[in-house]
Amino acid sequence: MTKVQFEVYRQICGEFKAYVEELIRSMPWLPDAQEGLRQLKGYEDYRIELPVVYNLALDDIKPEDEIQFIFVADNPGKNEQKASNQRYLVGQAGKLAEGWFRKELNIDFRKAGIIINKTPIHTPKTAELRLLAAQCGEHKADFLDKLKESERIMASLAFRLHTALDSVLWVSGYGELAKGKLFAPWAEELTRLYTAPSMPSDLSVTSDQSVPSAMRDKVWVFRHFSMNQFAIEYRAECQREVAAQSGLDPYEVLHKLGVANRRRILGW
Repeated sequence: MTKVQFEVYRQICGEFKAYVEELIRSMPWLPDAQEGLRQLKGYEDYRIELPVVYNLALDDIKPEDEIQFIFVADNPGKNEQKASNQRYLVGQAGKLAEGWFRKELNIDFRKAGIIINKTPIHTPKTAELRLLAAQCGEHKADFLDKLKESERIMASLAFRLHTALDSVLWVSGYGELAKGKLFAPWAEELTRLYTAPSMPSDLSVTSDQSVPSAMRDKVWVFRHFSMNQFAIEYRAECQREVAAQSGLDPYEVLHKLGVANRRRILGW
């Protein structure tokens, strides 16, 4: 990272941390709703510690680090919300990702990338964000507004990090990105940012500059790491490449698959 890149990166992370703190303050009733969800689902293997989670691993990045990927997962789960962790993708999905990157690309998943989410609001399982809304009672409408807001802000965070670091933006999980789905606000905001005629002024880019196609082609969309979904998807793509008698450079396979998924799911 250059000095300028690192300064912009630290500014973005600082704003993200401040947003998480504000989100917690704005929803004092959220921990009780999350506890209600925990009891409803009968989860006895954990307790609510952090209702909204900032990824402390972002603070470990140093100027000399070379970031190849910006990973976008869904939301903090049981392990991520522990006060002793406060890091994203530290459960089984993260372990599967670490193993795949070590085996297929010979790189350290944790050192080669930074991890953010589509929302920093915790639920044990992502789909349970819908159930959490019901647990919010009289605050349900407020919660749904905050959830949508958080998705838009996290999409902007992904875009700004991508712009600053010029890495690959790796979107992990696309089942909830379609219109009317859980992460539709995130997908809509990301689409607006990458297809708008000009970049936001806070990125210090003149208004007549549009997002280059080369930058959009560094946005890759894949299945989740969990339950080996991504590994299965990647292996199927490799088999198609072999059948087409193409070379099997893993980065080329990732690029082809990730871009095809992005165009199919996001439409650009």
